Amino acid sequence: MEKNMKEDKMQVYEIGYMLISSIPEEKVTAEVAKLKDSLLKKGAEFLGEEAAELKTLAYQMTKKIGPTHHRFDTGYFGWFKFELPAKEIEGIKKSFEENPHMLRMLLITTVRENTYLGKKSPVLMSEVPVEPTVESGVELSGEAVVVPKASVEEMDKSIDAMVKEA
Repeated sequence: MEKNMKEDKMQVYEIGYMLISSIPEEKVTAEVAKLKDSLLKKGAEFLGEEAAELKTLAYQMTKKIGPTHHRFDTGYFGWFKFELPAKEIEGIKKSFEENPHMLRMLLITTVRENTYLGKKSPVLMSEVPVEPTVESGVELSGEAVVVPKASVEEMDKSIDAMVKEA
């Protein structure tokens, strides 16, 4: 009895997906629509999503397509946040994994509240002129550490000195 109550309970999920980059750009929207339809057929209520966008991968991924292995350096990344009965999630996971255009996917349970903080902007540090100290050659100024520029000759001398000490 308790198991049925857990299976019927609505749960919030987020699924991130990476589609292979060999899909023509004009067909990516149709592929994402197929993924969304598979969720709708299982009764998913959408809470948020981000459209698939071509991203450079941190490392090369391999996917077996037919008899050959294909390597990908880029992929179309997107995500869906949805609510679904817990008993339906295994079917969703299986349909995403079996999709021939799926490079990678990650399914997590989450909360209904919006936890997305947005894209982070790059932090720019301004260069603060610093007088080097005798002991370390570096002086702390607030939170930033600025090292004075050295010439190639100075670096070579420093490396030679370290090698002789060792």
